[in-house]
Amino acid sequence: MISTVLLIFFALLVLGVPVAHVVLAAATGGILFGGGDGTIIAQQLVLGANSYILLAVPFFIISGDIAAKGNTSEKIVNAINAFLGRLQGGLGIATIFACAVFGAITGSAMACVVAIGALMMPKLLERGYPRLLVLGIITCAGTLGVMIPPSIPMLQIAIAMRTSVGAQFTAGFIPGILTALLMSVYVFCVAKKKNIPVEEKISFKEKMLVLKDSFWAIMFPVIILGGIYSGLTTPTEAAVVSVFYVIFVELAIYKKINVKELYKIIGASAVNAATLTLTIATAQVFVWYMTTERVPAMLYEAITGTITNRYVLLFALCGLFFIVGCFTNVATVVIILGPMLLPVLQFFDINLIQFGILAVMMSQIGFITPPFGLCLFVSMKMSKSSMGEVIKGSYPFIVAMSIAAMLIIFIPKISTFLPDLIFK
Repeated sequence: MISTVLLIFFALLVLGVPVAHVVLAAATGGILFGGGDGTIIAQQLVLGANSYILLAVPFFIISGDIAAKGNTSEKIVNAINAFLGRLQGGLGIATIFACAVFGAITGSAMACVVAIGALMMPKLLERGYPRLLVLGIITCAGTLGVMIPPSIPMLQIAIAMRTSVGAQFTAGFIPGILTALLMSVYVFCVAKKKNIPVEEKISFKEKMLVLKDSFWAIMFPVIILGGIYSGLTTPTEAAVVSVFYVIFVELAIYKKINVKELYKIIGASAVNAATLTLTIATAQVFVWYMTTERVPAMLYEAITGTITNRYVLLFALCGLFFIVGCFTNVATVVIILGPMLLPVLQFFDINLIQFGILAVMMSQIGFITPPFGLCLFVSMKMSKSSMGEVIKGSYPFIVAMSIAAMLIIFIPKISTFLPDLIFK
């Protein structure tokens, strides 16, 4: 029966059926054809959606979309460029770190590509940056949005693996900054080789004026993360606060969007949030079915009987996530596969926070790998470029991200140091 369920799963996935429907159809087939009671499906769907932490997802999506379509992104870029612009390749490096900071607001890779890319691509080309380098910066730096907290995929993975959301969020800081630094080193080297002009020097007073002008945008991630880590708010409460904060800033201070546009943004965001919630709920049905069929036990026996080294296992999982990321969202797969791998991860003494960070890192890479990399398509559409051009510009940054992933595998403290420091 399990082989039939997997056949249904992959057949529907190849046909392009939405992942939530694929998961539910496969699980339903297994339960009903196996003689199970249909009420189990409804019970597990409700159990999967009945999560207080899960309520954070729609609010983070809404606040992120409002910030992306408002003036917040431009203010963040201006503030970072004021301090990094004088470096060789400074505008490109500022773009990378702007994506990292903006990721702390949106939690979405695609939102980063759209918001920062639309703003910075013309400026980078105007300053003499090679087109392929610009495409690589915009496409790949945008994925930092899923590593720098708060991150929607990270939230999903924390829920699936039953780990602390705060600890999982905290774990993303060092890997996210490390990845941004590795990308920046490449941009610096290319800029030096191509002799790209640096930005004009600005005085300390002018820098302070830029910071003052960007104050409300910079305070966005500070308020969200400060509330979570200080214990004043839960992640869900922080997500709600983020919505009210960004609405106030965009309507009352920056005034780039109006109430009518706000209504449309919230409507579209609610649909996206509902899709993610449905995916998590259906994954619960699938995991329940696989658990009752002893699939986790079979996985445990197969893996522990074949693999004897934790590093080999981590590389194998990263390879699996890389392949999966070429076709669908890695976070969705981790939601399904993660709980079933739990006994294996515990056997090899692999920290679940480290596992979550590696999954998010491979999710980043999956966003920019063909044939279905979402950021790849967003970047192509925004820049009016071919897939070949975007891939050619992106591959050095994929190498940088792969180096970061290997460092996380061999040096677990990169992902666990901050959570251990704060939450233990």
